[in-house]
Amino acid sequence: MLPFPLSPFPLRQPIIFLDTETGGRDPARHSLLTIGAVTLGQDGEISRPLHLLIKHAEYCVEAGALAVNGIDLLAHDQAAQPPEAAAQALRDYAAGVGRVMLGGHNFAFDLAFLRPLLPDLRRVFRSGHVDTKLSAQFLIHAGVLPHSVGTPLSQLTGHFGIEYAAHNALEDARATAQVYVELLKLVGG
Repeated sequence: MLPFPLSPFPLRQPIIFLDTETGGRDPARHSLLTIGAVTLGQDGEISRPLHLLIKHAEYCVEAGALAVNGIDLLAHDQAAQPPEAAAQALRDYAAGVGRVMLGGHNFAFDLAFLRPLLPDLRRVFRSGHVDTKLSAQFLIHAGVLPHSVGTPLSQLTGHFGIEYAAHNALEDARATAQVYVELLKLVGG
């Protein structure tokens, strides 16, 4: 991936950007299906792509959610790993970077699905997180970003000229990290 120098605002430490695809909107009912992760380095380089597919004994999904994220549940089940293995893969991924913050877009949604999978989330990652939706809202209200941009990830990627194919956890994580780089450039320049 292309490095994006952030000087004079280099990151003090990497950030792991995460996204999830789910079987619906309710984390108490619907299945967590995929997790995508990338690491945004201190130099602005996006690296270490990780895409985890999570297997369930029984899936609770809505047809509308599968239509949006394009997941074929039968193919997914054949390629997926048990939740415990996915959780350990995420812990191992984090260990390769160190105990850093997480980032995402509209991240409260993803965290609601991630916490049951990774009950030790606060030991694996630092407290707090970066949310590009909230950051963009702030910059719109501050007059740094035009109000017409809006805060959906697709609108932000369009505004910044970032190629983006929505609703794939890994692609969403990558696009979110790229949007964050662009938001940093706006306040750093």
